Amino acid sequence: MYSYQFFIRNTEDKNNEKVSKKSTSLVLALLMMFSVFAGATKVLAEEMPEKEKKLTKDNYWAELSWYKDSTHKGVMPSYLKDYFASSRVKWANRLNEYSLVPFFPDAGISSDDEVDKDIEEMVTQYLAPYAKDYPHKEHPDPALNRWKGGKQWNPYNFNYANDLLTEKTTDYNVRADIKERGLSSTAISNHRIGDKINLDFHVDLSLFRKIKNTVLIAVINSEFPAYYMMKNNMPETAITQSDAELVFVLDLPKGLESLDTTKYKLSGIDGFDDLSVTKEKGGRRIVVKARLKAPHTYETLKELYKKIQKVKSATLSVDGLQVTSDVEINKNNTVTGYAYGAHENIFTTDNNVIFNKDDSAIQKDNKHYFFRQAIVYAAKQSVDGKDEAGDVNKPNLITYTFRVNHNKVTFMNDSATYATINVENGKAIDTDNLADQSMPANPSKAGYTFKEWNTSADGKGMKFTGTTVVNEDTTVYAIYDKNVSPMNEVPTLEVKDKTIKKGEKFNLMSLVVSAKDKEDGDLTKDVKLIDDGGFNKDKIGKYTVTFKVTDKDGASVTKKAVVTVVEKSKPALKPDNNSGKKLPKTGNDANIILYATLLGLSGAVLTAVGIRRKKEN
Repeated sequence: MYSYQFFIRNTEDKNNEKVSKKSTSLVLALLMMFSVFAGATKVLAEEMPEKEKKLTKDNYWAELSWYKDSTHKGVMPSYLKDYFASSRVKWANRLNEYSLVPFFPDAGISSDDEVDKDIEEMVTQYLAPYAKDYPHKEHPDPALNRWKGGKQWNPYNFNYANDLLTEKTTDYNVRADIKERGLSSTAISNHRIGDKINLDFHVDLSLFRKIKNTVLIAVINSEFPAYYMMKNNMPETAITQSDAELVFVLDLPKGLESLDTTKYKLSGIDGFDDLSVTKEKGGRRIVVKARLKAPHTYETLKELYKKIQKVKSATLSVDGLQVTSDVEINKNNTVTGYAYGAHENIFTTDNNVIFNKDDSAIQKDNKHYFFRQAIVYAAKQSVDGKDEAGDVNKPNLITYTFRVNHNKVTFMNDSATYATINVENGKAIDTDNLADQSMPANPSKAGYTFKEWNTSADGKGMKFTGTTVVNEDTTVYAIYDKNVSPMNEVPTLEVKDKTIKKGEKFNLMSLVVSAKDKEDGDLTKDVKLIDDGGFNKDKIGKYTVTFKVTDKDGASVTKKAVVTVVEKSKPALKPDNNSGKKLPKTGNDANIILYATLLGLSGAVLTAVGIRRKKEN
């Protein structure tokens, strides 16, 4: 392990001396933050300790793992474990039992608020002062004095306000965002099945640049090892070795597919090898890695920092993700992103350290002082680019959301729903990509012929067909034309009257003689009794009954018949049993009675005449 004191020298300023004394007591802790990762010789399996579990338990924006090898242990993004196991600077295997994370300058590893507060305090007290161009103690050896006139040394002309960490720096996280190219970063985009979606996964690396710059200016302006580093004219002629990797992870929702034709491109940052793209979780997860190209064994520190000044952001462009029919309809479909990165390089007072890969020096060995600095990050969602459909309880989760909205067309037949069909917004039923959705069969109605579907129930709206573009939920109505049928002749109906005796059993339908129709033929069996006239077989009288018959076309005829109910016949006279004699038959009994009557009248007349004559005499 090693340390160097960050002295903020101003002998005329008591406050600066107070800061210097405090830095002396905490210098070891600070340097441990900068000196991470001794060389990995063997990765050891070990569960994450409870302390680190507690510090990272609420980290939903990164997938973290415990990493341990023979020289280092710590928490890191799972997708960077392979990188550190194969790092080009792992030869610098100075033993370091310090846990890499969750401490600065590693960003986004811890989810503990207290850690963030500690980071802010450390930056404010021990790094930010170097961004103020403080006066500096001059080296007693003129040949090594880079602080002539007591001025802080700034060989790369860093802008103190923009290129370094300052007291105004409050966000010590790398921020990232996913957006659809050409569209708003926050708004939910609308798509159709079959569409191609082009995404930009943008990572802001300004914090990375500021950390690297501030660490360098702090190193060269510290009393130790700066005084000894200068003998190699650092940083003008010093060399360095570096390595880095960027990792982008995209979790795709169902219905958004990465095709063989999907293209991936990294921009905004140079010097990386071709992208490595792999699919996991049945193709639902896309992992894209970019490894820093290996320099020719080493490069000058000046060259490295010239490259670092150009780093502002990195963008992974993904072209040609396709929306398929498996997508959730009329629901939010969310892409979740994870962005990780690591960068490390070696500082040294003796170039032979790198030439010979000699890590034998101890902390304060003036022979060849060196240290291995690494920065690791797990990006959080940028505040300005937050997805409006994002989980309010997970504001740091990097997401992009789209919808596939289908409009509903409701087909009405009279007052009943005949069919309901989905259609992609802005398309027609016959031309969208919904293979299982098509125009319904034409409905039917007795006596009518289907004409069309119309947006108005009275048929005065717009005609609707399979090629009609639908931009919203729509209701259409079945419109019919009444059938024009040929002249239909009225059926004929024949009935008869009938007299029956009182009490006689009688079926009124027997009065129907026949019923015939020109088109339908014999309709006798279809004749209906529609009025029995109050018929009562036990009551003497006349009853008028009415019959009706209707053909298939609705033509009908009625006919009436009369049923007469009469008294039954009287029985014949019986003979007189008292005389015992039978009168001779003289023919008609009515004549005998007439004769007797006439005889009686004659006698009466004669009697009356005789009495009148007697009185006259």
